[in-house]
Amino acid sequence: MANFWDKLKSLLQPPSQEIPDEEIDISYPKKIPLDEQFADYFNKGGGHFFYCENKKEAQVYLQEILKNTNISRLICYDRKLQGMLTAIHANFIDYPSATADANFIKCEGLIAYNGSVMISSNHTGGRKIKELCDAFIIYATPQQIKKNLTEAMQIINRKNSGDFHPSITTIGGIDANELNEIPSAQEIYLLLVENG
Repeated sequence: MANFWDKLKSLLQPPSQEIPDEEIDISYPKKIPLDEQFADYFNKGGGHFFYCENKKEAQVYLQEILKNTNISRLICYDRKLQGMLTAIHANFIDYPSATADANFIKCEGLIAYNGSVMISSNHTGGRKIKELCDAFIIYATPQQIKKNLTEAMQIINRKNSGDFHPSITTIGGIDANELNEIPSAQEIYLLLVENG
């Protein structure tokens, strides 16, 4: 996955202004791997993408995010994520409050098609998106990257084959609405954890 990081850096660098004198290939573009496609659209939508080799590196990035933003108190419903916050001595609560600055949650999936993050009421303590803070820190794994919403929904339907189906929505960064009709968060950070 180290190549992924190098490829991502090259995608985010501005293109060279030189125009070669040789013929231009106008064939169909190469198929971009889903992880690169997701990262590209996520960043274009205003998200902040952090690739992490493991949980320890995710904790380091999480500390950096908290240090470099105005986030001083998080809402976190997930026990495993609460363990991460405790390990870095972050201030968090497990209930909605106007005193919180951001949500630290897991997600259902990452949608490569448009760079959005699919979340459900399973990850928000049963709350609707409009009842949460405007800033999100998302913990995800590469296995959660799906080609499109249909593929992600098929997995959710298989996982929730019983009577209960959670409320599901997608969110993107503040500029995501320029790309499509995704509800936007003021700030959205994604910790993509390889061995998480």
